[in-house]
Amino acid sequence: MQVVESVLRDVREGAHRGVVVDSPPGAGKSTLVVRAAAELAVTGDPLMIVAQTNEQVDDLIDRLARRAPELRIGRLSATDYRPSERVTGHGTVRVAAKVADLGGPAVTIGTAAKWATVPEGSWPWAIVDEAYQMRADALLRVAGRFERALFVGDPGQLDPFSAVETARWTGLTWDPMQSAVATLLRHNPDLPVHRLPVSWRLPASAAPVVSAAFYPFT
Repeated sequence: MQVVESVLRDVREGAHRGVVVDSPPGAGKSTLVVRAAAELAVTGDPLMIVAQTNEQVDDLIDRLARRAPELRIGRLSATDYRPSERVTGHGTVRVAAKVADLGGPAVTIGTAAKWATVPEGSWPWAIVDEAYQMRADALLRVAGRFERALFVGDPGQLDPFSAVETARWTGLTWDPMQSAVATLLRHNPDLPVHRLPVSWRLPASAAPVVSAAFYPFT
């Protein structure tokens, strides 16, 4: 797909530190993330991937290990995490609670909450999956770990939420309750934004209704 090639070109060769990809459900977000990870890993530079849930992390590991079975992958996790079969089924995947115990893999994958506990180290590349599910304050806690990043997500999703009172931040440009992408683009309006234009998940009869309500840009 032409848009995917354009995204990968911007990530590898562009002048910006970040690239954003908007995508409705079923348009190939996970496929893009896995392909980008595999191609960036080939450069020899280590890559970090930030997902939002353990389920998303395990799914990405399984997909990436199947696409690039020679790739060494590190699964950064909590000490009480029990690897699923999608993780243990691949001999190239190592699981550990600390980055130092992963053995220097080509790709290190963990949740945003886990990455926020990493006190040091940096990676040339990062991919943030489901970036619209990530709160802005969560991005601030991990932004110091990478130099350039690809942010992929669904802009039609509900904004992140918190159980605390948020009135003190309402209207501020650094409102931590906004999505990571919203705050990122507010402070970096020149970042390139790509859009995956086609969803294969909806029948043609439903597409206009959903598009008008959640995806007026496509």
